[in-house]
Amino acid sequence: MNQTIRDFFAKDWVRFVGRTCLYMFIFVMLIYLYHYKNIQGGSFIYNEF
Repeated sequence: MNQTIRDFFAKDWVRFVGRTCLYMFIFVMLIYLYHYKNIQGGSFIYNEF
């Protein structure tokens, strides 16, 4: 069982699809965080003190 899982993840197309999904997730998160930062220009948390 363990060897079959290891053989499955050793295939080139599985590694390609996995890395593509990982890099796409990182890219989308970077775009989301950049957009979230610029929505209201950012507010300083201690403005009310």
